Amino acid sequence: MIKVIVIIMIFVLSGCAEQRIIDDLALINAVGYDVTDNEKNPLKLTVTFPFITKDGNYDRKTIIVEGKSSKEAREKVRLKTNLRLESGQVRVSLYGQEVAKQGMLPYIQSLVRDPSIGTRAKLALAEDKASDVLMLQIKSEGQNATYLEQFLTKLNRENLRTNYNIYQFLRDYFDDGIDPILPVFKVEKNNIVYNGIGLFHEDKLVKILKPSEAKYLFLFREEMNEGTFVEQIDVGEDEIVSIMLNYELRKHRVHVQSTSKNSKKALIYIELIGDVIEYTGKEEISDPKIQKKIENIITKKINQEGKELIVKLQKLEVDSLGINRYVRNKMNYKEWKALDKYQSYQDMNINIEANIIINSSGKWK
Repeated sequence: MIKVIVIIMIFVLSGCAEQRIIDDLALINAVGYDVTDNEKNPLKLTVTFPFITKDGNYDRKTIIVEGKSSKEAREKVRLKTNLRLESGQVRVSLYGQEVAKQGMLPYIQSLVRDPSIGTRAKLALAEDKASDVLMLQIKSEGQNATYLEQFLTKLNRENLRTNYNIYQFLRDYFDDGIDPILPVFKVEKNNIVYNGIGLFHEDKLVKILKPSEAKYLFLFREEMNEGTFVEQIDVGEDEIVSIMLNYELRKHRVHVQSTSKNSKKALIYIELIGDVIEYTGKEEISDPKIQKKIENIITKKINQEGKELIVKLQKLEVDSLGINRYVRNKMNYKEWKALDKYQSYQDMNINIEANIIINSSGKWK
């Protein structure tokens, strides 16, 4: 009798579960946000999802709509497909430059309110329009969403940032001691390429750093542990050479010293130890004297470029390095809340002190 009851309950419970047939679902894997010139519908939403053709092959469908808000635009997307929309597989949320300048928080909060979308979904910027990136057909690369997700994962592994996802962006946004950053992509010769880092003041995009500038930003970020340094350096006698180092960050310290109630100064100290992977100079890099010379040249280069970058960040009022977190640690709660944080940040004298150590000039050495 007990077995009969159990069997009946199994059938009853299984009948209550909602059935979802994969062929009837549009599993959205990427969304893109852009602005339009239409005052009535100022937002352009791009969604992509894979589907199976009648021949049994995988393909991709892209739908673009305009609306007053992201949710209204999503409803318009629903009316343009015979499949049921599902957001649980969203891998990447891409934002056009103009949308990011207006402020990203409303769009990210819209994603967060959807319980099917996790906070590990990745975020990125398009140098121009997000729709251009998502609509691009890349031969042999499959889904653009997968390509972008793998690209962002690669950047994370290369220590260009801890994570480019919803959780990280919101954590930095709500932390009043640091501003968020996001990677930027663009379409180039029928390919999607990484093209720098977007700097934010709170949730608004202020400036895009080109990769040549962004590499110095990553040198001074606390989360970075290792990376690659590629640069052109002047070794004297009218000789400009290329050098490439694989380095490890041995030390990273930020010291903030109060000089008065409204004026402060800070020092960022980093110590890098690296292996020379490539050197195009005429001198023998394995010579200890030449190594010392190159160390001094690279140190001077990093100090100079780093100072120029920090001055730029201060003028833009973006604290991408989190200097204000160290200022906050020097104050009590009442003093911190009363402080004009960005004005204080702009007025600070922030210096760079780098120490570069060449560990080897090649694995054979």
